[in-house]
Amino acid sequence: MDKIESEVKRLMATGMTEAEARETALYDAEIEAGHETEYDLTEEQKKVAKKYTSTGTKKRAEYQFSQRERKPNETKRKIMTCVRILFEGMELNGECKGVTLSNAERTLDFERDGKQYTLTLTEHRPKK
Repeated sequence: MDKIESEVKRLMATGMTEAEARETALYDAEIEAGHETEYDLTEEQKKVAKKYTSTGTKKRAEYQFSQRERKPNETKRKIMTCVRILFEGMELNGECKGVTLSNAERTLDFERDGKQYTLTLTEHRPKK
C-alpha cells in the first residue's frame, strides 16, 4: 500500500482530488498486475482491432543497379601514352625503372632512386 499512497500524493499534487487520485492509483496497480479491467476489449473487438491495425505484407522494391558505361576519354589516353613514351626513354637512360601504365587514362607507375612513384592525370571540370 505504500506504493499506492505515494502515487496518490503525486497525483493530488497535479490537482486531482483524493478520491480521484486513489481511484487512478488503484486502477494503475490493477493494470500493472495484469488483471482484467472493465475497459479491456472483448475477443471480437480484439480481432477487429488486429484486422485494422495490421499492415499486411509489403512487396519489396527490386532495384536494378547497373554500372554506367563510361565513355573513353581519348585526349587523356593520348596524353598518358606520350608521358609513358617519355618515361620509357628515361628508363632506357637508367634514370627510372619499372614504368607501367596502370590505368590507360589516369595513372603511370615507376620507380626512381629506390622509391615508388605514381603519376596521376586529372582533367578538371570547366568553370561556370
